[in-house]
Amino acid sequence: MLAVGAGSLLAACGGGSEAAGTQGTKAAGALASPTPFVVGSSSGDSFLIDSVNVAQNQFAPLNLEVPKLIYPQSGVQGLQMVSAGAIDGAAMDTIGAMLSFAKSQKGSRPVIVGMRMPVNTYNMIVGPGNWPGENAGFAEKMAALKGKRIGVTAIGAGTDNILNLALKAAGMERDDIAVVGVGQIPAAIAQIKNDRLDAYVGFTFGSGLSVATQVGGQMLIDFSATGTPELLSDLQVCPLVMREDKVESNQDTANAWLAAQWEAKTWITDNRSAAAKLLNEGTFNNSAPEEAAKTIDYMVDRVFPLVSPNWKVTRSGIEHAADVMDQLGMLPKGSVSYEDIVPPFARV
Repeated sequence: MLAVGAGSLLAACGGGSEAAGTQGTKAAGALASPTPFVVGSSSGDSFLIDSVNVAQNQFAPLNLEVPKLIYPQSGVQGLQMVSAGAIDGAAMDTIGAMLSFAKSQKGSRPVIVGMRMPVNTYNMIVGPGNWPGENAGFAEKMAALKGKRIGVTAIGAGTDNILNLALKAAGMERDDIAVVGVGQIPAAIAQIKNDRLDAYVGFTFGSGLSVATQVGGQMLIDFSATGTPELLSDLQVCPLVMREDKVESNQDTANAWLAAQWEAKTWITDNRSAAAKLLNEGTFNNSAPEEAAKTIDYMVDRVFPLVSPNWKVTRSGIEHAADVMDQLGMLPKGSVSYEDIVPPFARV
């Protein structure tokens, strides 16, 4: 299976006249004239909306010219490209966006114009072994990880931050486990299979399922599930970001992009089987139809009902992320406020 988030920097998805969907019609909220717009994306399930936009030709009716999707090598690089103006819009990590906002200069800072995934999509995957059952509590499941080797994409990355948060929520210390930076999914799978890792922090629901299936293990903890401490479950992890000066100078472009995203969300909701097929082909190398179907059900049944109209951003989501960052010693609370990072039109 392909690694979620992998792909060359300039890998492209077809977005030209051959794309399926409506052509030659102007959608409500369309820009007055064709406007170039560069979208940053990834191959993972949290980014399926971008692929749907392209496959269903949903940019053109809004007069957004998106010839291809740009695939940064990491979230950090993606935020750097937003700040540099190389990407106009992308779904990024909430904590990463807030850190980048705090460290960047006014005008080039990333601002949050929407919240695509208002849930915590991270999870804890374990390999074969005697693990607590599905009905066990969060604390019991975390306690089973004591003395174990847990893989994260990189030390200091989003998966590592989530691991620290999970340890804190369970009353555990970093020294209770061994943390290993393993890079992308294929490396994690290989290390679990070779008994060099006991567990891995997945960063999307689909990526977690893919790892669990391939190693013969299980998703020990879904951090968005009922029973998970609110410190974790209330964390919203996938906002839509744009560069500050571009939003201020042309809000209409931001609104057109948000409208395209909403069209994709509607299409996924109305076409679960086709969406699962697209996800399986694009992310799972056409080898995990069951996992793809489960992922679409997760998105439609658990994530989309929590999305605010037109992706609007709640104060509670940003303030909770700020509180988490303060508790982890990443950024003092009050450094980045809701009003700072969310433009007025994007607020609930």
